[in-house]
Amino acid sequence: MNEQEIKEMLQLLHQAGMRAELCDTPVRLAGATAHCGDPAEIGDDDMSEYILLPKALVGMYPEMFVPVEGDSMRDAGYEPGDRLRVRFGVTAHDGDNVLAMVDGRCTVKSLLTDEDDLRWLVPQNENYDAIELTEGMDVRIMGVVVGVEKASTRASTRSLLRAVRRTKNNKKAAKKLTEEMIDTDIMRISNAVVHARQWYAVFRAMVDKELIEEGSYVGFCERVRRLVPGHQHLPDSKELSRMAVQSFAKPVALWTEDNAPVRGNRYRDYLNIALQMGALLGGRND
Repeated sequence: MNEQEIKEMLQLLHQAGMRAELCDTPVRLAGATAHCGDPAEIGDDDMSEYILLPKALVGMYPEMFVPVEGDSMRDAGYEPGDRLRVRFGVTAHDGDNVLAMVDGRCTVKSLLTDEDDLRWLVPQNENYDAIELTEGMDVRIMGVVVGVEKASTRASTRSLLRAVRRTKNNKKAAKKLTEEMIDTDIMRISNAVVHARQWYAVFRAMVDKELIEEGSYVGFCERVRRLVPGHQHLPDSKELSRMAVQSFAKPVALWTEDNAPVRGNRYRDYLNIALQMGALLGGRND
């Protein structure tokens, strides 16, 4: 991707309301881990790599990415393999998560001064004890954690498959329910049908709702025969297809008597059946 393409991509993201920034400023990456557990040693020789960040995010204070090890800061969302973005040279306040050097060993904890004016490094995992910072200890607050880069942005394939299967099952259940409801509506409208060809009005209303395909007369007729086998005027697919002419070939809302294959009371009977079926369906496919 060239520079112009990058600029265009950033512009599109900004237009979409996303505050995207180009990562073009190097920040040092510590090779050693910041222990979210028992303190561990870390030295200058461990500063081995760099990671790029947006220039706007890197201020006047030096910063470093430090990999996480241990789980004492689990409740803060820090997990092994994550990389903490640590800012150096700033004043740490109570509640800040800090990278501290305690007697030559490095650890990440939350800083707190209690009601007795005692200072503590507090884990965010109840399985660990807080560390009291006493006068006899060599303590340096090296930096404040200002961000965390998660170890992976990839999702679990297993969890994704579960979500997809759940969606498929929900769709199947919804489809089954819809089909049962439509069957009920067909049986209810059957009382209004007094001529075999009038089933075309029912068919057309279902097509308008996108519940069946245009021209699927055979399947529709089989469905009606299955649902109301004792009806005196069962539909025939060929007869229904002959009705799909002039305005009857269009959605019911566009039917007109002067351009229909039937006139007068017969036209009004077809129209009333189609409207009744549409009302029964009641937007079930919305």
